[in-house]
Amino acid sequence: MPLTMCGRLAMELRDLVRSLLDGQALAARQWVADAERARFSWASLALPKDLDGVGLAVAAGIVELLAGRAGQEPPSWTKDIGAAAEPILLVRAAAVLPNLRRMCEQDGPEPLRRRRILAPPEFLTFV
Repeated sequence: MPLTMCGRLAMELRDLVRSLLDGQALAARQWVADAERARFSWASLALPKDLDGVGLAVAAGIVELLAGRAGQEPPSWTKDIGAAAEPILLVRAAAVLPNLRRMCEQDGPEPLRRRRILAPPEFLTFV
């Protein structure tokens, strides 16, 4: 993967995080599809700048999740990012659907749950 692609996706990781936090699932899914199509090397992804603690927790969890799904190691910076102060719902319906929330809490992706970020088990996967 050329460094320009790596740098471009690193800049866009901030956009992915913002899309997730703003409930813009379509934009987030497109970002992930682009990264998969490019066979992105997750280990080389730089720590995004200008994110608060919640944004960093989401970034680290998502990067670990996607790296794991690709059979790759995540970048080293992810291990230094802790949990959000309060639970973060990446699927807004989990706020009003108790069964969905429970599923996110119990079966959601481990890199997210570890950081108090709640999403369904197959979050951001494609058929």
